[in-house]
Amino acid sequence: MPFIDSLQKNIWALYIPPFPDELFSSWYLRLTQAHAVKSHSFGKYYFPGQQFWTRDVDNMPTDYLRKIIFDSTPLTYNTIESLFLTSYQSYLFENHNPNGFTSGILPLGIVHRKRKHKGLLYCPNCLKNNPYYKKKWRLTISYVCCDCGVLLKDCCPECKNPIVFHRLEQGDKNKVTILSLSLCSHCNYDLTENSVKATQIQLLNQSNINNILQVGYSDHIQYSFHYFHLFQNITNLLSRRNNTWGRLRKACEFEFGPLPEREENFYFWSVEERLPLFEIACKITNDHSFLKYLIVNYNLRLSEFSKDYKLPYSFEKIFKDY
Repeated sequence: MPFIDSLQKNIWALYIPPFPDELFSSWYLRLTQAHAVKSHSFGKYYFPGQQFWTRDVDNMPTDYLRKIIFDSTPLTYNTIESLFLTSYQSYLFENHNPNGFTSGILPLGIVHRKRKHKGLLYCPNCLKNNPYYKKKWRLTISYVCCDCGVLLKDCCPECKNPIVFHRLEQGDKNKVTILSLSLCSHCNYDLTENSVKATQIQLLNQSNINNILQVGYSDHIQYSFHYFHLFQNITNLLSRRNNTWGRLRKACEFEFGPLPEREENFYFWSVEERLPLFEIACKITNDHSFLKYLIVNYNLRLSEFSKDYKLPYSFEKIFKDY
């Protein structure tokens, strides 16, 4: 490791910086590829005891992991923290759960080094331009790439398996195979193919969501984590049929037609199945005149929205006015 006078420390010889909004695991694999070493070997040497692929390392960073990166790169602690999903605390969610489910983050369903769930999204066009994975592609509120104007995907279109890019290096343990992160690790399909253009309303919805996440507040509900908690509560209500708490879903089916339905939790649905509910939730959350229309015409009850948590005052007030 060369010593850098300006930093007063040694850094990894073939260090490469992370790209904008890059997910830690994506940067880590690219870093090991730059060193022409398998990620397991690199981790075993520089991070003894740290697990990378048998846990959700992007969602569960340790102080030990942060310190090794700080000691071995030019990165500041703030930049290192920005690689992890924990950096969304106070923006997407109020409190991060380091040992389990955190609202707004798609679960991977980790079994050894495999993934059961489609918890990592991707934009075909972004992968074509620069093959790396973005942090926002792990979020339940991500459906559209606003830079490319296309819908995000959550699996290989060819074999339908989840995206597990670290398994691109599997094979002969004595041979380092460096493949582009734009390939499917199961069938080598080119993930940059077959992009689907988003509609203008889908782009507008995603742009608004992204802006709220970035600035940390919304015009109507103030703190962004309150906004997203309400937003995800609405999508949850829309996702299930319930005799007691099903008025919102019934009202929206009258307005928009049949909605997708599965026994599994909404977080485990495919991105295509979640998309219609995302669009309706955007309209309900952002268009208060439409919400008032639903309240009056379908006799919606405040208790359906508030049964799990305290509602933002501005949202609760709409019901109290009718």
